[in-house]
Formats: sequence, structure tokens, C-alpha cells
Amino acid sequence: MSASTVSKPPALRSDEQPLAGYRSVSPLSILAVFMGLASALILTTPLLVVVPVAGIAVATVALRAIAVSGGQLAGRAPALCGLCLATFFLGLGMSQHLARQTVLEQRAREMSDVFLDLLMEGKSKEAHQFRQPASVRIIAPEAIAEHYEKNAEAAKELQSFVSSPGVKDLIVRGHEADVRFETIASTLHDGQSDMLVLAYSYSPSGSESKRQGLWVHINRKFDEATKRPQWDVSGITTSPPPGMAATE
Repeated sequence: MSASTVSKPPALRSDEQPLAGYRSVSPLSILAVFMGLASALILTTPLLVVVPVAGIAVATVALRAIAVSGGQLAGRAPALCGLCLATFFLGLGMSQHLARQTVLEQRAREMSDVFLDLLMEGKSKEAHQFRQPASVRIIAPEAIAEHYEKNAEAAKELQSFVSSPGVKDLIVRGHEADVRFETIASTLHDGQSDMLVLAYSYSPSGSESKRQGLWVHINRKFDEATKRPQWDVSGITTSPPPGMAATE
């Protein structure tokens, strides 16, 4: 009797041949595409940075699963597409936020410095006008003088302003107060408004070892009427806002 022979596997029928080459698509690769597209939401607010970060993570996991599947999983192209989209929007969103933040802080610093210079120059009325948005702020010296002479309420507000801590010291000591900018203490974005707190220090009595902290609050609001942002000084204090450490 002849040696046993190994039988060959039966040939596939014509209707079975397409199934032999079928590979299932990785669900994660499809999810990566959707998360890559959703990553555009970071352009509206940096708080949504979690979306592109999650998209990158999902796409990475999908590519790794496809690589180790031994050819059983497909979907490398959509996974790569999702990875590229998430990475692109992450970079664009963060660069856009950082650029906006830089311009915002620069503009707030410029306005705060002008406000403090007016106080040290003894121009308390002009400085007080910075408490108003630019659209209603009085600029002409004659008009400012007339405003506080004829408006009792405005005169009362001015008196309270010039006698407040910090403001009074700067008016009395002038540039001898040696005001120094320290840092941007906080920035808060709320819809179409921004609120910044700038920390300064000054010498209330000429003693360098006993500098006093000074916090200037700046508001930026978008005015629907003028279609332009309006800036104003909402407050100035010698004590730090809640949750902030005092300036050394």
C-alpha cells in the first residue's frame, strides 16, 4: 500500500473568493476621522483642547491596532487622516490663542501704563475718565473741567476716586512713587469680554524695602454699536484680588 498522501484543501468556490480577502475596518480609525474633524472646535475656545488631543490618541491607538493585526484590520488611511486633522487643528488653535493672548496683554499693559502716568502727573480727572469706555470718554481738557464742575455726581465720584488707597499715593508722590510693572496676575475670557488684572508695585514713602502692591483691573468688551472693542479701567486696589498672592 502506498504512503499516505496529504490532501490538498479544496479549492474555493467562485462565490467564496471575495470573502477570503475581506478585512474588517477598524472602528477606531473611523472614530479618529470624526474626532479629527471635531478638532476644529478648538478654534472657538482653547478650553476645547481636549478634543484634538483625544483625536490624536484615538488615531494613534487605531494605527497601532492595525499594525499588529496581521492584516486582519483595515483603516490605516482614515486613521492617518484623523491624526493629521487633529494635529493641524491643535497647532492652529493653540497658536491662534497664544497670539491673541499676547496682543490682549500688550494692549492692556499700554492702557494701564497711560492710566498710572496720568495719576502720577496729577491729572486725576483725565485718569478718572479711563473708568469709562472709549466711546463715551471725555478727552478735551475744557470739556473735562466743565463736566466735573457742572455734574455733581461726577464730582462726587472723582472725590471718592482720588481719595482711594493707591490712587492718593500716586497723586501725592508723583513719579517718585517709582511704579513698576510686575506681571499679568490673571486673565478671564467670558464671551465677547476679557477681564485682566495687572500687578504693579510702588514706593509709598520712598523706602525701597517697603514697596506696596498695586492691582489694576482692565476690561475689554466688544461694542455691537461700533463693532470695535472698548477698553476701560474697572478698578485699582492696593490689596490683591481673592485667590492672588500679594506682590513682594
